[in-house]
Amino acid sequence: MTARFGRLCLLAGLCGCTVGPDYREPVPAVPKDWLAGKDPASDLKSVAPETLINWWKSFGDARLDHLMEKALADNLDLKVAMARIEQARAERRANRAELFPRVDAAVGAQRNDNPLPGLAPGIRYNLFELGFDALWEIDLFGRLRRRLEAASADLDAARAEYSQALVTLTADLARSYIEYRSLQNQLRITQANLAAQQNTQHLTEVQFREGVGTRHDSVRARAQTEATGAQIPALRSGIIAELRQMEVLIGRQPGTLVADLREPAGVPVASGRELLASPADTLRHRPDLRIAERQLAAATALQGAAIAELFPNISLSAFLGLRNTDIESLFKSAAFSYSTAANLLQPLLNFGRIQAGIDLAKAQQQEAYLAFEKTVLEALRETETALTRYLNEEIRRQTLARSVADQRESVRLSQLRYQEGVISFLDVLDSQRALFVAEIELARSEASASTNLIAVYKALGGGADALPPMSSRN
Repeated sequence: MTARFGRLCLLAGLCGCTVGPDYREPVPAVPKDWLAGKDPASDLKSVAPETLINWWKSFGDARLDHLMEKALADNLDLKVAMARIEQARAERRANRAELFPRVDAAVGAQRNDNPLPGLAPGIRYNLFELGFDALWEIDLFGRLRRRLEAASADLDAARAEYSQALVTLTADLARSYIEYRSLQNQLRITQANLAAQQNTQHLTEVQFREGVGTRHDSVRARAQTEATGAQIPALRSGIIAELRQMEVLIGRQPGTLVADLREPAGVPVASGRELLASPADTLRHRPDLRIAERQLAAATALQGAAIAELFPNISLSAFLGLRNTDIESLFKSAAFSYSTAANLLQPLLNFGRIQAGIDLAKAQQQEAYLAFEKTVLEALRETETALTRYLNEEIRRQTLARSVADQRESVRLSQLRYQEGVISFLDVLDSQRALFVAEIELARSEASASTNLIAVYKALGGGADALPPMSSRN
C-alpha cells in the first residue's frame, strides 16, 4: 500500500502544470543621463556604490554619526518594518507547508445504529480507532505554487520596505540635524545683531537727550531693535521642534538630547560632486522601485492562482492505525487497519464566483503594473528635481557668501562716514539691517544646500544598505 501510494503521489507531481501568466520582470525605459548633470558647470562625477551605504559620513560631523548609530539601533519605524518581515516569512512558510501532506493523529469512538425501516434489525455496533490520518492536496494546476510565489514576492517586498525605511530614516534625521544647527546659527546671528542694535539704540537715545541727534533716529533704532528681537522666540521654538523630532527618530523620550546638542555648532557641509549615478543605476538602488516590482510579481502570481480555481481539486487521503468494535481488543494485531482514497472536486455551478475572482486578480495585476510605472516616473522626477535644487542652491550660497563679505565692509565704511559727518545715522542703520538680512539668508542657504544634498542621496537610494551597530545585532 505504501509503495503504491508513493508512486501515485510521484506521478501526480510529475504530471502537474502551472496555469496562469508567468512573471517577467519589467524593464523600465529611462534616459541615459540626467538632464541636471549635462551642464558642464555642474562638474558632477559618478558616485561609488559604497559611498551610498553611509553617505552621511561625507559631512564629517561626529555628532551626526553618533545620532545615526542610535537611530539605526533603536528607531521604532525600523522595528515595525522588521516585524513585517517576520510576518511575511511566517506567511510564506504557511503557504509552503500547503504543498506537503498533512498528517494528524486520530483518536475516535463511534456509536452506530440502524433504525430505518426495511433494513435488518439489531445492527448496532461501536467503532473505536487509533492511528494517523494523512491528507495531501495534489497541486496539479499550480494553485498552491502560485500562492507560494506570491508569498515569496511579498517577503521580498517586506525586505525592500525595511530598506526604504532606512532611506527615509537617515534622510529625515540628517535633515533635522542640519535644520537644528542652522536654527542655532540663525539664533546666534540674531542675538549678536540684537546686541549691536541695542548699543546703537542706546547711543541714539543719549544723543537725542543731549540735543545732538534727532528723535527720528532714536525711534528708528528702537523699531529695528524690536523687529530683530521679535525673531528670537520663533527661532527658539524651531530649535525645540527639531530637537523633539530627532529624539523620536532615535527612539528616545523628549529631553534626551538636550545636553548632547546644547552647544551650538556649524552647519555640516559636504562636497556633493560625486553623486551623479546613471538613471538605470539609480532605479536599481531605490527600494521603492523594488517594492513596486515585487508587488507586481505577487499580483501576477495571484492571478495564476485565481485561474487555477477553474480546474479540478485533487486530493489523496490515507489512514493507518487500529480499528475495532471492541475497545478491549483495539490493541490486538487483528485490529490493524489501513485505507487510501483519492478525491476529485471539479467546480460546476458557482454563479460566476470563480470568474469574478479571476477578473479581480487581473485588475489588481494591472493596478500593480501601473503603480510600478508611476513609481519609475516619480523616481526620475525626484532625482532630477533634487539634483537641480542642489546645484542651484550651491550657486546661491556662493553668491550670498560674497554678499555678506561686501555688506560687512559696507557697515564698516558707513560707520566711518557717519563719524566724519558725511552721512546720517539712518544710513548706518540701513547698512546694519542689510548685513543682518544677508547673514540670515546665508545661514539659511547653507542649510538648504546641505538638505538638498541629502535629498539627492535619498533619491539615489542612499542608506538602503545601512547596518545597525554591532551591539544591536547581537
